[in-house]
Amino acid sequence: MAVATPLRGFSAPSQGESRLLGQTLDLANDLRIRFRLRNQLYALIDSVIYQDTYVEIPEAYRKTALEMRNPLAIDIVDTTVSALCANPPTVQYHPTAFGDAAQQNATLREHFFDASWHRQEQDSRRPILRSLMHAAVSKGEGWLKTINRANSAWREYSSQVQAMEEEIMAEQEYDTDAQRRLFDKQTEELKLLAPYPIATTDLPPETVFYNQNENGFTAVVEVKTMPYLEALARFGTGLDSDGKVLSPSEWQNLDPRAMALARAEWPRVMQQYRQITVIEAWDYEQCAIVLLGPGQTSSASSHFSGGTLVRTIKHGYGDPVLKTLRGPYFQARGLTTSSRLPERQSVSILYGYLMLFPLIDSLLTMQGNSAFLTGWPAFKRTQPPGSVPGIQGGVGPYANDNRDTDASQRLQPGMIYPFDIAPVEQPKAGQDLDKILQNAQTMAQMAQPEVIRGGAAGAQSGYQLNQQAFLARLKWDPIVGNVSQCLADRAGFESWLIERRIGETVYAFAEERPPAQRGRYAGQTRAGWIGIGPDDLSGVHRYVVHLDVSTPSDDVVLTRAIGEKMQLKLITYEQACRDAGSNPDEVEKSWLLQNMKQSGPVQQKLLELTFQKLGTIIAAQMQTPGPSPQEMAGMVPAGVGNPAPGGPGVGGGAAPIPPQTTPMPGYGMPTTPPALGPGPGAFPGQPASPTMPGPTGAG
Repeated sequence: MAVATPLRGFSAPSQGESRLLGQTLDLANDLRIRFRLRNQLYALIDSVIYQDTYVEIPEAYRKTALEMRNPLAIDIVDTTVSALCANPPTVQYHPTAFGDAAQQNATLREHFFDASWHRQEQDSRRPILRSLMHAAVSKGEGWLKTINRANSAWREYSSQVQAMEEEIMAEQEYDTDAQRRLFDKQTEELKLLAPYPIATTDLPPETVFYNQNENGFTAVVEVKTMPYLEALARFGTGLDSDGKVLSPSEWQNLDPRAMALARAEWPRVMQQYRQITVIEAWDYEQCAIVLLGPGQTSSASSHFSGGTLVRTIKHGYGDPVLKTLRGPYFQARGLTTSSRLPERQSVSILYGYLMLFPLIDSLLTMQGNSAFLTGWPAFKRTQPPGSVPGIQGGVGPYANDNRDTDASQRLQPGMIYPFDIAPVEQPKAGQDLDKILQNAQTMAQMAQPEVIRGGAAGAQSGYQLNQQAFLARLKWDPIVGNVSQCLADRAGFESWLIERRIGETVYAFAEERPPAQRGRYAGQTRAGWIGIGPDDLSGVHRYVVHLDVSTPSDDVVLTRAIGEKMQLKLITYEQACRDAGSNPDEVEKSWLLQNMKQSGPVQQKLLELTFQKLGTIIAAQMQTPGPSPQEMAGMVPAGVGNPAPGGPGVGGGAAPIPPQTTPMPGYGMPTTPPALGPGPGAFPGQPASPTMPGPTGAG
């Protein structure tokens, strides 16, 4: 039994850390320049989805205009993501050989990696698939990262295994084979208690940069920010007085009083930043991690000019021939295009409509301002009929110098004014505003047809609606295919990690166990766990992942198509089961069991066993001593268990028949009276006899 060991190649920064640091920073700076337009596009998409765009309002109307925001963008993205994530992904593995053993191995792989994905989602405490799909739909690019964490997750398990091995070897009453079997059993029990040794998470696409050629990814750089306390604690380092990150060797080997900063002073140095920039660069040979503190970054420029190399890892995840990465990063594209530019090679479903959403916000703001102004009208004072301005007595209580012409008048309900007061007709929004608003909304809704949102025109048949929904979902087909391929590559990498890096049987729970059984792994409590090891994988790690976005009507059409192909013998039974989403070996075993239960001999045997059990129960009840006649007097009606005063039975009738004690043929058990057992011909296929048939060959 192998024992989990630390990652191979883990070491402190070597003597060439200056060269490696310079290469890492140069690569990060170059990739950030190449992907600058892509990140600007992602920032615009975020501002549109999360309603953070700027609405231009003239200065004179800022007091009356209300900024209006339309929810079309976020509604389109959320509806699409919900439709594509309605069902969990399913893993399929096509056997590389024929026979029951190959089919059973395929079923084991499929069930295990389905359970493994669910466990990793539960461990991460976030819906990884929905987050990945949201990024692919909204931005046209999503990323997954799968890492081997056996070194940390199984640290306690490794120490327990060593102690257990010493304890078992000290037992003298066990031979070598017994010691080995006992050791294997107890180590498997310990692994069920340990966390899952592989973890998967989704990454914001704007933090991932890469170099790619015709063979795959040659380099992947992840630039992210972390809370400074978490980053410094994770990589075992600290800060100096200038806000620079120290290397782990400097932090551990040198006197902290000479150059390091006390931990209590870290908040003062970090000030408003509170974040540390982490650069994680991967090529086919190694991974370099660089930290940049507040004293190593420039707020005036985004160019990285300094940093501290805190860790290098010889991961072994690359292909030494093609010089590409097998993992741990996996990309899921959106709507794929033929462009090679990072900002255009895969676009979101909102890409062609991004300019419409800010326009709709501006038009809605104009419309709201017009409604506000006309809803609260202004008033003016008019001259009385027949009055002439400038003539004495023609102006009322004021002088005739017309100084009160522009004076404002406060309106109060119930007050009598000496002049007529009329509202001023405010300028209304023209017809062009309504037309352009309607056109903009119509074009924006093209990103998601009405039939997908649940609305449809009247007088349409179900077939028409189904066809419209099918054609509308064809737009999502590239996204579904790309995400499925990403998940399949990730499952293959996890399978490779289990065989090549972990080297032990790994367990995932297929279902959640009751709280009372948690922590107990004996007997039936193992039923919810499924395990797979290197012997089950055998160097083959190619899987297919399906995302089911079909409707029930689509399932009916697919089932009919599969049935017609089976009748014409165009596909095999195994392929038909897989196309329908089932495992061939499980379907075959289930139908064999059902046909066996329905067969005549098995039905006959079940009836015999049932009658035997029934006779045993009745015989046991009749042999049990009942209450005495004195106790039953006055409690049981006459004729049922006690004779009437006039004679035996009811009203002097016949006495009750005593129970027979003659053994049943072939069973050696007492029988019940014929009136108590099943009548002649009560069960199909049974002889019309008051006694039960004995086993075959019974006299």
